[in-house]
Amino acid sequence: MSDPGSVTPRRRRREGEDEEDEDQLYTGSGAKRARTDDNEHNDSNADDESVSEDGPLLPDNFRRSPQSQRQTGRPRQHQPGSLVRIEMTNFVTYSKAQFSLGPNLNMIIGPNGTGKSTLVCAICLGLGWKPENLGRAKLVGEFVKHGEKKAVIEIELAADPKRHAENPVITTRIIREGNKAEFAIDGKKVTKKELDALMKSFSIQIDNLCQFLPQDRVVEFAALSPVDLLTHTQRAAAPPQMHVWHDQLKASRKAQKTQQVEQQALIDELKSKEQRQAQQQEIVERLRERSELQNRAAVLERLRPFPQYKAAKQRHTDAKERKKDAERELKRLQRQVQPNLQAEEDKTEYLASVEAVALKRGKMVERLEKTAADKRAELTSKQEELDSCETRIEKAKETSKSARANMPRLQQDRSKIERAMQTPPAQVDLASLNEQVREKTRLMRGAQERQTEIKQEIGSLAQRMKDRQQVMVDAEKDQETLQTQAGQQASKLKNASRDAHRAWEWIQSHDNRFQGRVYGPPIVECTVTDPRYAAVVENALGPGEMVAFTVTSRDDYFTLNRALRDELGMDNINIRQSEQALAAFRAPCSGEQLQTLGLQSWILDLIEGPEPVLAMLCDNRNIHAMAYASRELNGARLDQLKSQNSPVSSWITPSEHYQVTRRREYGDRGTSVRTTALRQAKFFTDAPSAHNEDAEIAARVDEARREHAECDEKKTALRTEYNDLVKRYEELQSQENDIKEEKRQKQTAQTHFAALPAKLTNAQRKIDEAKGSIDNAAAQCREIMSEGDKYTLEKGQLAIDYAFAVNILREHIVPLVEAQILVIEAKSDLEQMQLRTRQEREMLHQREQEVRRLDEEMRALLNDGKRLRDLCQLVDMDDELVAQIYDNEVKDWDEVQLSAEIESVGATLNLSDGQGNQHVLAEYEKRAKVIEQKRSELADVEEALEGLDNEIKEVKEQWEPQLDQLISHISDAFADNFSKIQCAGEVGIHKDEDFELWAIQIKVKFRESEPLTLLDSHRQSGGERAVSTIFYLMALQSLARAPFRVVDEINQGMDPRNERLVHSRMVDIACSEESASQYFLITPKLLGGLKYHPDMRVHCIASGEHMPDDFRKLDFGVLAQKALAIKACG
Repeated sequence: MSDPGSVTPRRRRREGEDEEDEDQLYTGSGAKRARTDDNEHNDSNADDESVSEDGPLLPDNFRRSPQSQRQTGRPRQHQPGSLVRIEMTNFVTYSKAQFSLGPNLNMIIGPNGTGKSTLVCAICLGLGWKPENLGRAKLVGEFVKHGEKKAVIEIELAADPKRHAENPVITTRIIREGNKAEFAIDGKKVTKKELDALMKSFSIQIDNLCQFLPQDRVVEFAALSPVDLLTHTQRAAAPPQMHVWHDQLKASRKAQKTQQVEQQALIDELKSKEQRQAQQQEIVERLRERSELQNRAAVLERLRPFPQYKAAKQRHTDAKERKKDAERELKRLQRQVQPNLQAEEDKTEYLASVEAVALKRGKMVERLEKTAADKRAELTSKQEELDSCETRIEKAKETSKSARANMPRLQQDRSKIERAMQTPPAQVDLASLNEQVREKTRLMRGAQERQTEIKQEIGSLAQRMKDRQQVMVDAEKDQETLQTQAGQQASKLKNASRDAHRAWEWIQSHDNRFQGRVYGPPIVECTVTDPRYAAVVENALGPGEMVAFTVTSRDDYFTLNRALRDELGMDNINIRQSEQALAAFRAPCSGEQLQTLGLQSWILDLIEGPEPVLAMLCDNRNIHAMAYASRELNGARLDQLKSQNSPVSSWITPSEHYQVTRRREYGDRGTSVRTTALRQAKFFTDAPSAHNEDAEIAARVDEARREHAECDEKKTALRTEYNDLVKRYEELQSQENDIKEEKRQKQTAQTHFAALPAKLTNAQRKIDEAKGSIDNAAAQCREIMSEGDKYTLEKGQLAIDYAFAVNILREHIVPLVEAQILVIEAKSDLEQMQLRTRQEREMLHQREQEVRRLDEEMRALLNDGKRLRDLCQLVDMDDELVAQIYDNEVKDWDEVQLSAEIESVGATLNLSDGQGNQHVLAEYEKRAKVIEQKRSELADVEEALEGLDNEIKEVKEQWEPQLDQLISHISDAFADNFSKIQCAGEVGIHKDEDFELWAIQIKVKFRESEPLTLLDSHRQSGGERAVSTIFYLMALQSLARAPFRVVDEINQGMDPRNERLVHSRMVDIACSEESASQYFLITPKLLGGLKYHPDMRVHCIASGEHMPDDFRKLDFGVLAQKALAIKACG
């Protein structure tokens, strides 16, 4: 049965085999893999299947059938868009794999976990669809093989001769980093949109469950509603226009319902408003009469500016006449006072000219005063220079006197130096003295180094004695701790994990760093209710949870984790956070039900401890749902516990731990049980410790005491040696200081003698400098006296200049005083004249103010008139009512008459009916407009409804007959499939006024005694639903627009009979001449003796650690022959 086109995944890369360069994915034809030739491939398959060297490979039942004798004139060809070849590199479990696919039925078989569904994933992702269509991982990067950076999928599709010269090859590269996918068609990089266009041209619909049904979406397909099934069926088997028509009908019907709701709402609203309008008709008539009065009052109020303007115009004319009279009176008064005013003006001009002369002479006097002051300042400055010369002469005389006084002392110093130079000091042997100092220094350094060594040894011994003392103290504490229960448990924790014990001691001494309490491991915190349960509880908890710490807050979790990692250098301590209360963990069933299953209690009932620790164990080890049996269970009890409806998934007996894994979709066959032998209890027992810890502690104490005594003896001997070294060092230091002092004194004498010539020279220089100072002082005195004579002559000239400036100043002060007297006389005359003209000026000022006031009054009246004129112009005289009232009444009225008429109309309004209903008229008129608008909207809605009715009718007349025909074909094929297995089935269409509720109705009958019933999860079993699903998909085969169809493990829920019947029917349909598309069936198992057809291709997938390095060594044909030979012998 095996076809040579099998696959061996996970092939190891041979040495020297280079990895394919990723750049070759998007290069020209030279980098592409050669396309598959369908004719050559099928011819080779026929040759391989017909004859083999070792004998017939195909089973006898097939070789004897008429099919085996049938000779086909031409091999079957791939339909356009079907899958010809799939190649995967570093994809999921495959390192390198290639599938050569047949044009009809392709069966993919192999054990679970070998990578059958990986082929389905490759088809989906390689053709550009997203991982969501697989129901597995959400990110495309997760499909890259573990340890690799990228994966490559290459899919060759059968070409459409009308559009393609050769088979299109789609290359998909998946990059783990960034979860990216890149696509290429025939080596040319394309966008996702371009790839989607190619898929659409072949009618490939990976997102349609009727075409592509992966393993993880089988349940989703079974749960499709009849409405969704109709949508998927149309997409898979009907022309594209039918799906468009259906969507158009649904949209039109939805719009129609919306319009109908809007129509009814408009009808109801119109009816309500028209009734309200009729009720308010009488009230509105009365309000309109009142409105006429209100309009007249409003018009009169608007015409109020006309009489006001007329009155303002008259007031302006009167003011203008009064202003002219005042101006004439002002001119008369100005002519009367003109002579006196002219005389006053003449005196004012005379006063101004006199003041100008006085001012000019005053400025001249000020300049002369400044000149005299400047001359006096120069005279004072010259006197200061003469005083400076006298001071410098005195200073030179003092310098000469001081030099003469120091001369005897300087001469004595020179004589002392000359006498000292005549007696030189004795010679000094410096080399000998230096050698003596170096010897003493060397001896002292040796003593110091030994002292340092002794100090270090004493310090080391003291620290060692301190450590030994601490060991003895710790040992005593350990002995006291071992006498308590907590100490014994802590000792057990130490035996289990020294790191956990060290962490627990740190936590107890740093509990103030945590917000809540940090609980120790269950070894410390918990106890068993009975020592008999110790092994049961320890096996239930597991070694990891036995040494795990429990915190009650997330902050404490991070605090403890950082402290253990950063401060103690531990990164392997288990820390658990207790997030739920113990009460939140409930047992799966009651205690009575547990007893009926042969179990005594839950593990939680066998252990005692703090609630947060128990809650943590429930959360991590499910001890609230793990049961305990006090004795071994028989087979019936075990079968009862392993069944699908059992509430218990884990239990422990005295010898073993049972854990059940259930897969609901596979029924009882999806149940597996794992058993583990119980380990002996080590921590919750009362047995003494395996080691004699008391003896160990006593030995530690004795050893510490012995070492402490030895260190004390060494320390005493070292101190004695140290004291001797100190005395020796002091003696050497004293000897060294004496030698250094002798050397210093002799060196100082030599230095002083060597410096005497320089001192003699310096003393002679000082004597010469003193003599020079005496001579220089005399010369300076003569020079300064000559300079003083010059300053005396300059001072005399400055005194003469100052006297001349004072005389000129005196001559100019007299004319200034005369001019100031004239100014005083002119001011007096002017004041007398101003007294005489003051009254005349006041009268003239009053007349001028009166003229200005009248001018301002006239201007204000003019502005008021203009304002009233503007108000009059704003009145709309084109209004018939306004023009009528103005021409017939207001035109000849004054302000009083108009105000009286307005008050009269207002009084009439106050007496009329209608107070409080002023808004009714506005509401009535507004409602009338709304009624007219709603009538227009209703007409538009009715017109739109008529258009939608016509549109629905037109589309439905095209869509419904084709849909009926499609469902009829599907029903015929579905019924034919069921008849082959002696059952009945039909497919119908549920029609509804709402096109969104149209649905597929599948009816089946699996027994003679029952009628056809709707297919659902309540009437049929899982196997029956699986048979119905696969038959429905097979019914679409001859109608399918899709070039291929994929079904993954649909036969898992079937019994052997149904599986055999379904397989036979699938082979007949998929390999028939009428089959319109390629078919893929993926399954982990097959029954023996199944129907076979030469047009079907079986792909056997093998994988695992025992596979040969070279996949070509694995020949499934040879394996099949051996299997048949063994079967024949057996």
